Amino acid sequence: MTFDPIEIVMRWLHVMSAIAAAGGTIFALVALLPALKELPDDLKKQVHERVRPRFAKLVMISIAALLISGFYNYIFVKVPVHAGQGLYHGLMGVKILFAMAVFFIASALVGRAPAFEGLRQKRAKWMTLNVVMAAVIVAIGAVLSKIPFTH
Repeated sequence: MTFDPIEIVMRWLHVMSAIAAAGGTIFALVALLPALKELPDDLKKQVHERVRPRFAKLVMISIAALLISGFYNYIFVKVPVHAGQGLYHGLMGVKILFAMAVFFIASALVGRAPAFEGLRQKRAKWMTLNVVMAAVIVAIGAVLSKIPFTH
């Protein structure tokens, strides 16, 4: 095992981006949305207009960082040491599919596209699904970390 500073930076970037995106969603789901329910509609709208662009920026930066660091970690770090391991690569494929679903839902929720207004009307439901899928992604990652290297 060698010390590779780029590998460490990419791993750190991946974990920090996941924490920011998932943590922000959990905060919004369990603290912000319930607090907003108690406010008058005009004040709710004002808060949303101030929070949405900032949270959207965090979500988009996190998604970009997760894609860059995730594919780097997989292609340059994990593929060489898990060559020929169908279980590893199959689980990684499932993890990537779940991540793409999370990215799509998160983007739709923080965006302004009229096509996704229906999702935004049921924001708590979709945020809950994203939190559950993020937990599944972390669980798959834990399993992947315990699959021995091929060499």
